[in-house]
Amino acid sequence: MALLKCLDEGNQVIEVIFTQGSMSHPHFKEEVIVGIRKKEMQKIADKIGIKEVIYFDLKDLQLQEQIKKPAVKVRIKRIIERYNPEKIFTLSSSETHPDHRAVNEVILKVADSLKQKYPVYTFHIWTTPSLKNAPIIYMDISKYFWKKIKLMKQHRSQWLMMYYQQILPVIFRACFYGIKNNCKYAEKFEKVR
Repeated sequence: MALLKCLDEGNQVIEVIFTQGSMSHPHFKEEVIVGIRKKEMQKIADKIGIKEVIYFDLKDLQLQEQIKKPAVKVRIKRIIERYNPEKIFTLSSSETHPDHRAVNEVILKVADSLKQKYPVYTFHIWTTPSLKNAPIIYMDISKYFWKKIKLMKQHRSQWLMMYYQQILPVIFRACFYGIKNNCKYAEKFEKVR
């Protein structure tokens, strides 16, 4: 996992989570599943050494409208200016999930509006890689791969969805990217800024 590699190399990581995740379990009360998911995320963040997790608590499947609010862009801008990151990682514009595309859109708009230019890299969760002409970077994650899988499984509230919809494709992509990068497992990023 590139994130684990970055942390292992001594980099500080700030994670920003835009949506509550409340619609992942419609049979639970919203506040119950939101609380469970935040606890799971915080436990993982503490375990691997993420410096801070910032929650925007925006509504699932409403992000496209919510990112139009100036307050959201201002908050993103303040986070970037406060932490002055060496790199920004965000979801790909080719993601199938509308909230993922919305995150990409707002991050790129804010990054483009800043005086200081930051390198922005995108990655895929739900989709296969795009065919864009963006420079591609493969990161060897062989040392971290199975730890990544263990960490993904710690999102217990999402286990069934996680296993079938994410873990199997993650394994396939990591093997495929590993072949392209002459290593066992790799992750792919596209440099878009």
